[in-house]
Amino acid sequence: MAATAASSLSYGIGGTQILWVPQGLLEQIVSTHSSYQTHHVDLQHLVNLISCIFENAAVSSSKGVEQYAQLTDMINKLETVDGMHQALENIRNLSCEMSCCVSTMASSVDETTMQMLRRLKDYSWNAKVVLAMAAFACSVGESSMLVKHRNTDPIAMYVETLKGHRYTTTDFTVLERIGLFKAMIDVANTNLAFLAPSISRIPKEVHSIKDAIACFPTAAYKILRIVLQITSILSKKKDHFESTIQELNVLANEVSHINNILQEKLTLCLRDAEKYTYEDITIRITKISISEFIDKIMHYVRIQGFENLRNKHLLFLVSDLDISIDEIKVLNWLYQRNDQMYEIVWLPIIDLSMSYDVKRFWELKQLMKWSVAVEPTRVEADVVEFVKKEWHFIRQAIAVSMTSAGEVVCQNALPMLWTWGNTAFPFSDKTEQILWNSVDERHGWKLDLVLDDFIVPELRSWIENRTTFVCLFGGGDISWIQEFTEKVKYAAYAAGVTLKLVFVGKNKAKLGLSKTDLSRDIKVIESEIRWRFWTKLESILHAKIRHGKTTTAYKTDVVIHEALKVVGHGGKGESWAVFSMGPDPMVTTDGETGLTIMSNYLNWRQDTTGLRFLEGVKHYKEVISRDVHGCIKVHLPVLGRVPGIMVCPDCSKVMDMFYTYRCCDE
Repeated sequence: MAATAASSLSYGIGGTQILWVPQGLLEQIVSTHSSYQTHHVDLQHLVNLISCIFENAAVSSSKGVEQYAQLTDMINKLETVDGMHQALENIRNLSCEMSCCVSTMASSVDETTMQMLRRLKDYSWNAKVVLAMAAFACSVGESSMLVKHRNTDPIAMYVETLKGHRYTTTDFTVLERIGLFKAMIDVANTNLAFLAPSISRIPKEVHSIKDAIACFPTAAYKILRIVLQITSILSKKKDHFESTIQELNVLANEVSHINNILQEKLTLCLRDAEKYTYEDITIRITKISISEFIDKIMHYVRIQGFENLRNKHLLFLVSDLDISIDEIKVLNWLYQRNDQMYEIVWLPIIDLSMSYDVKRFWELKQLMKWSVAVEPTRVEADVVEFVKKEWHFIRQAIAVSMTSAGEVVCQNALPMLWTWGNTAFPFSDKTEQILWNSVDERHGWKLDLVLDDFIVPELRSWIENRTTFVCLFGGGDISWIQEFTEKVKYAAYAAGVTLKLVFVGKNKAKLGLSKTDLSRDIKVIESEIRWRFWTKLESILHAKIRHGKTTTAYKTDVVIHEALKVVGHGGKGESWAVFSMGPDPMVTTDGETGLTIMSNYLNWRQDTTGLRFLEGVKHYKEVISRDVHGCIKVHLPVLGRVPGIMVCPDCSKVMDMFYTYRCCDE
């Protein structure tokens, strides 16, 4: 949190003398702080580790195996925290600066304090205090380890000599008795508490948070200066150490005094935090324009230093932390094959009123091959409201397409990407319309519309070989699959065509039959490839809905007609089949109709062998389906807006629409 020089000075004079500094020094302190805080890290695990170091240093002997197991677990958790690698590097550098200051006297305590503040310029004032405490704990831990092992391990003695600590007999139990360790942990925890989301929700004009922010710069400076003084005292030789206990006690009291002041501020802030829930804040959020929104997003990008994003077409991927791993894998595949036409930037959106799963965020970030705009809690409330209200972000991920000139050309390009891949670039509504205009509504239900190289790498050879009969099927139980595939194999063999069987499961859900459940001549589509297939079908329907094809063109648009059937059967887990040969339009059936067609092949085989096999399938389906109407139930994710009226592909009746709330895939 930033603070102005004037506000800090007025607090120091009117509040307590311990935080007062001269105007010139105050301006120097504030000047060390970056107005754009680019380094954000969850410091809770770090504070826990500091506490453990102080606790171990305060006892005369090392702890047992159980304590080491706890420390190992703590360290493992620490390493998974986003931004911790940079923080640990800063801690090591601070520790070196502290050691150099007290060992060489090359610079004064005041100068070194300023150097430390400048090194931590990209962290909040509160985080600076925690990181300085960690650097001090690092020095204490090292000294404690050498002292405990100097008489039992020659290496400890040699290292201690090289570091100039050979004649230092620091008694860390004294620091515990005078309350120094406790004071330092207390002030670290207080500063950590100021970083909680509940505090960050308080409007900056509220007196409690304004008053607290005002004292942060001088409090941080004073605490870092005290840490350096303590480090200097602990480095003194034996004949001087006993005479400095009183001085250490004074410094411990100063830390406690500063912490008490911060605690009073924190108490008032926590009281106000209860008044400012996230819902209250959204009422007061100033509505921002599209240009202001883009400025904020590009600011996130600039402070992260992503030079590769300059003058590039950008896709802003907006999602919560429940975005599926499959979705990321498919998008990775497309992104890595886009010939640098565009870049992707992830904007993670979370509920600002609640804590979030830091480990999940880290896992998702590691999976993504593209840039992440900012850590979730740093996304401003007005930005969150904008993407929800203006871009209709609810829960499903969206990708906003923006040109290098900053013009938004599509509020959600994901359906375009899932349907057309990178050929949809620059992902504008105009480009999508051109692509759909190239598809014949009456004869466009073809294999290359529902499959691509990601789903079936050998797709092109299947289409080019006109005697290859492709059967996509899904749903049903194992008994139906066994009977159906047996009949298809017989019919294809009798017709003299090459058969390719492809099982794509029931829907996007993880559960279902796998390769081990089916015969080896069946190509089973699994994991993210299955997700891709079903999402592509849903995206086709979303495009048709957006283009107003649900009511006006249901009789002529075969694509929406057939896609509805497959998605409808898949949504209910029912069996279905789609038959294809070469570049010809496909034939779609429900499971029972498909089984009947193949079971009765001998009844309709005349003049339907070879290249005419698919034509025979289509004709016989029309014969047996004239008086049959199967109810259709379609589940579509809401991508921004709720779809309008939908017409049944079988009976042409307007379908009823229901809202379904689901927390995860079935």
